[in-house]
Amino acid sequence: MKNYDFVLWDWNGTLLDDLEMNISIMKELLEENGIEKVPSKEFYLEHFGFPIVDFYELIGFDFSKVDYLKLADDYVEKYEKKFPETFLFKNAENVLKILFENGVRQAVISATGHERLVPQVTRFEISKVFDAILGTENDLGKGKTAVAKQWLKESKADPKRVVFVGDTLHDLETADSIGCDCIFIANGHNSKERLLKTGCPVLCDISELSQKVLGC
Repeated sequence: MKNYDFVLWDWNGTLLDDLEMNISIMKELLEENGIEKVPSKEFYLEHFGFPIVDFYELIGFDFSKVDYLKLADDYVEKYEKKFPETFLFKNAENVLKILFENGVRQAVISATGHERLVPQVTRFEISKVFDAILGTENDLGKGKTAVAKQWLKESKADPKRVVFVGDTLHDLETADSIGCDCIFIANGHNSKERLLKTGCPVLCDISELSQKVLGC
């Protein structure tokens, strides 16, 4: 018997390898706004989280002087320009296929705005394995718990048979909001050490997930 019937995937940092690109954009935004102290990658991994506005304040943005809406737009513009440089993590497509062929239903839930998320996912020709591609109403980085709750209400899935797979503490917050399990893959936007403190399973590579889900 499968351990889970439904996998909810986070997108950025879980299926999509975009960590280095995000750090590069962060540095550009800081420099363009005259903030000289640029956080290290290690600092990013230890502190990145949602809502994004809180993280931006932590790294030096003063929103009494900087318009957060404009900053969010600048981020989106830079991300869209660089997006063609991104790839799925090695083995991600194979894991999606294995789960699909074994009858596991799957969906992507992201804090990315829905209108941007759909073309990002479809670029990789993996859409057929997903029941749904679910983004947020905008690109302000508030998080995805509301999206997950709405999905659960509409899908009527049994939370005990659902697992959320992600790379940040916010993914655990999202899983907790709908009462499902969470499994981390430590290749994304939070450090492995930070994830281990939650007590949730932490995998070093996405290829390990099939066994966790299928129970074999």
